[in-house]
Amino acid sequence: MEILHRAAPCRNVPVTSTLELTMRTPRYTPDELLAKYREIRESVGPQEFFTAPKHKKTQEFWCAAHFGRHYAHGIGSCHILIEDHDEQSDADFQFEAAGGLHPFQITEVQAPGRRRGDEYKKEASTKATLEDCSDGTENGPRWIREAIEKKLTRYGGRVSHLNLLVYLNFPAYDQQYVDIRETCASVSSPFASVWLLNGNAAACIWSQTALSGPEGWLFGPESLVVDEP
Repeated sequence: MEILHRAAPCRNVPVTSTLELTMRTPRYTPDELLAKYREIRESVGPQEFFTAPKHKKTQEFWCAAHFGRHYAHGIGSCHILIEDHDEQSDADFQFEAAGGLHPFQITEVQAPGRRRGDEYKKEASTKATLEDCSDGTENGPRWIREAIEKKLTRYGGRVSHLNLLVYLNFPAYDQQYVDIRETCASVSSPFASVWLLNGNAAACIWSQTALSGPEGWLFGPESLVVDEP
C-alpha cells in the first residue's frame, strides 16, 4: 500500500511505556480481542448486551479490536492492552505500536436524540425500518467536532498525552475524510492523535506522535458492520 503523506508531521510527544503496565494488563492481537468480544456477545441476548451497563467494556473491546485490525492491515504490527473491567482512568485501552504504548480513549458519536439500544427495546416488531442517511451525511462533521470538543473541555485542554478514537455510530451516505479533518482541525490539535472509526474503516485526522496514518480511510481485510455494537 503506497503512503503518499501522513496526516500531520511527527513531533516529540512522550508515550506511555512501563514494564508494570505491560505485565499486569491483558495483551491481545486485534483478532484475539475480536474473538473475545464475539464470545461474550454471543453468550447473551442482544437487548441485554446493548442496554446493560456491565457490557460497556465489552463494546470497547469491539472498537479497539476493529481499530487494531485496520491499523495492522494498512500500517503495521500492533497489540492492544485492555482490562476486562472499567478502571475509571483516562485511557480505555493502550495501543502498542510505532515503538511505544499509546493511551487511547474512545468516544462515540450518534445522531442527536438516538440512544444506544433503542432499537432493541422493540424486538417484538417485525417491520423493517430504513434509516435516513441524509442527516448524517450533511451534519456528521459537525457532530464529530462537537464530540471531540466535549472531550477537550472535559480535560481543560490538557490532552497532549491522550489519543482519541472517535466511533462514528450514525448512518451516512458518505463520510468525507477531508471535510471531517478540516472541520475538526482546531479541536483535534491539542490531542496526541485523533482517529475515526466506522463499521468499515479507520482514519487518522491528526497526529503529533509517531503513531500516525496516511491521509484517507484505512480499510481492513473485511467489513465488521455485522458485529457493530
